[in-house]
Amino acid sequence: MDLYRRLLSYLKPYKKRFLISAVCMLAVSATSGAAAYIIQPILDGIFMNKDERMLHMLPIAVVGIYIVRGVGRYFASSLMQTIGQLAVKDLRDALFAHLQKLSLSFYSSRQTGQIMSRVTNDVTVIQDAVSIVVYDLVREALTMVALLGVVFYRDWKMALVSLTVIPFSGALIGKLGKTLRVVSRESQERMADLTAMLHETITGIRVVQAFGMEEYEKTRFAKANDDYYDTVRRTIKVNEISSPLLEFIGAFGIAAIIWYGGSQVIKGGLTVGEFFSFLTALFMLYAPVSKLSRVNNKIQQALASATRIFEMMDADVTIKNAPGAKEIAPLSHGIEFINVLHSYESGKNAVDGVSMKVSRGEIIAIVGSSGAGKTTLVNLIPRFIDPAEGKILFDGMDIREATLKSLRGQIGIVTQEVFLFHGTIRENIAYGRGDAPMDEVIKAAKAAFAHDFIMETPQGYGAMIGERGVKLSGGQRQRISIARAIMKDPAVMILDEATSALDTESEKMVQMALQNLMTGRTTFVIAHRLSTVLHADRIVAMDRGKILESGAHDELMKLDGYYRRLFELQFNDGQTMAATNANITEK
Repeated sequence: MDLYRRLLSYLKPYKKRFLISAVCMLAVSATSGAAAYIIQPILDGIFMNKDERMLHMLPIAVVGIYIVRGVGRYFASSLMQTIGQLAVKDLRDALFAHLQKLSLSFYSSRQTGQIMSRVTNDVTVIQDAVSIVVYDLVREALTMVALLGVVFYRDWKMALVSLTVIPFSGALIGKLGKTLRVVSRESQERMADLTAMLHETITGIRVVQAFGMEEYEKTRFAKANDDYYDTVRRTIKVNEISSPLLEFIGAFGIAAIIWYGGSQVIKGGLTVGEFFSFLTALFMLYAPVSKLSRVNNKIQQALASATRIFEMMDADVTIKNAPGAKEIAPLSHGIEFINVLHSYESGKNAVDGVSMKVSRGEIIAIVGSSGAGKTTLVNLIPRFIDPAEGKILFDGMDIREATLKSLRGQIGIVTQEVFLFHGTIRENIAYGRGDAPMDEVIKAAKAAFAHDFIMETPQGYGAMIGERGVKLSGGQRQRISIARAIMKDPAVMILDEATSALDTESEKMVQMALQNLMTGRTTFVIAHRLSTVLHADRIVAMDRGKILESGAHDELMKLDGYYRRLFELQFNDGQTMAATNANITEK
């Protein structure tokens, strides 16, 4: 009930519409009681007593009852479905907004398709629970009250006899509901697996086709689809068995009433009209009971989905503004790392006691083998993750005391894996600044050496680039992402393997664009190819989360330590290394 109350809380903003709908439902329920009640005067007054006045009045009353019923049902149903759609929209908005706040660690431990399934499939299942189900629940409950009134008014003894089957019906509804909730949750999980597999296969279709794995993926998907079908089949069975079982139980009550009521008519204790009025109300009463069984089934299905949705909405936002967080001023002096330590779930320290000062405008190159902690270190700067120990200061201010928006507003990021949105080139360059004038967009593109290839396309800046920029080459995508960073005009730049996946010609163009991007900015450059960072103000060599050496290229080469070994591994040809060093000295 707590879970369902939480679900229904999304109806609160629309309580006025709900009250209007409830009044309409009350009118519909009242007409159900009136329709059963009017059977007695029709039979006794018209057919038994041949009352001509009744003959003229009752047909008009019947028409009036069903006019009220039709109008009431229309407004009640349309209002409740509208409310349900609005509530589901609010729930989906709230879930998506919460997803934007969750840290990268949340996404790294879950499949994208699984998350998508909760926002789409699970919310869709809930849609019935907060619209049609609520409408049916209230309407059928009110209808039961109206019909029970007629039943007890006609004969309270027969009413008690007929209601003896209600406890058995209630027990059956509860049992089937619990079973359905378990099966429904399993069904949603299987659908999430399908969505995840579909997303993974479509985004990786080039790899699938390159390795000739189409048949394998088809078989894997068919197996997952069969698993989903199996859970749906069990859901259908539980859903469809409820009505026949309830009708079977109800048949005993009706049989008892026919026997008892018929004997009362024969003895003269009841008129034919009273008996059939009672029997009509009883028949009509079992219909809401059966519908409430289906309502309960839908509620159980919705609760299974609600559990999965609220699990995600209750996920802790680990990276958030501290109480009293302040706007951080533009960087004017520098950044300092003080004994920073971070570890992942394995318990191994990815960053282990790092301390260093970085002056404003300085270019810091971070090098080391894979797993050295380079990316983890720079991810601490925009607070994608927080250190377990130590702190990072911007002009002496702990970044955890600054608002996330003001901190991240000063930081630009260009990575090896460029992400562009499906849209135009202009929209991607101006991302975050949709109202930026065109001349600023062009200026940023020129600084990123992207303007020329953009103008070669028929639509220019209005050209659609496809999902993730699939219509562009790797170098073009990278230059668009650099133009996007230039548009942001950040004080701090993070370049994470920004050129490692490019060919020589593209790398040259991107390096020229990066030089424009780094000018006047504090820059952290992660690179495996040491040739790209030889002119950095300082090179920091990391291994196993620790800083082993720090200094300019020449200084580190003279140390004859870890950095020199890395350098010699890449430039193992002595002549190449000598030429490289000579080139550095000359420049």
